[in-house]
Amino acid sequence: MMEYQTVDPGYKSLLRVVILIDTLLMLLLCLLPVLVVPAVQPWHGAVAAIVVIVAALLLAVFWVPKRFRLTGYSVQPQAVYFRTGALWRVQTVVTLNRIQHVEITQGPLERWLKLARLIIYTAGGKGSDLTVPGLPLGGAESIRDGLLRDIDSQYNETDEGSGQ
Repeated sequence: MMEYQTVDPGYKSLLRVVILIDTLLMLLLCLLPVLVVPAVQPWHGAVAAIVVIVAALLLAVFWVPKRFRLTGYSVQPQAVYFRTGALWRVQTVVTLNRIQHVEITQGPLERWLKLARLIIYTAGGKGSDLTVPGLPLGGAESIRDGLLRDIDSQYNETDEGSGQ
């Protein structure tokens, strides 16, 4: 059985902040019809807002910890493995020979929480790329550097084996 590394615990905070932002936007959408459409009563907006808040609380309390617990990665000599999914489970494997390049990205929330995403671009196109979220910046850099070293050594072994 594959031993997966967990992502940084700050990933739970990132997920909760994203839920909070989405909830605030949804609450604005609940308020808008009440202000714009005369036929919509204020209690309609209040009921919609309560539904949004309850859904957000359920996501923050139950979904976030499960998503965190099931999100993991493993860097092996020949491939990178990634799994995620609290509701729909996804397991992805990218072999080193398919990797085109590796990138580290940080949005404003990730910078604030000192997290990063490692993006592995593959030869298979956009649908086969791999993104590992919730990594500490130093950890993402270390994985990227290790992958580049492994790819370089594989490439050099291939060149030596072919006599070039």
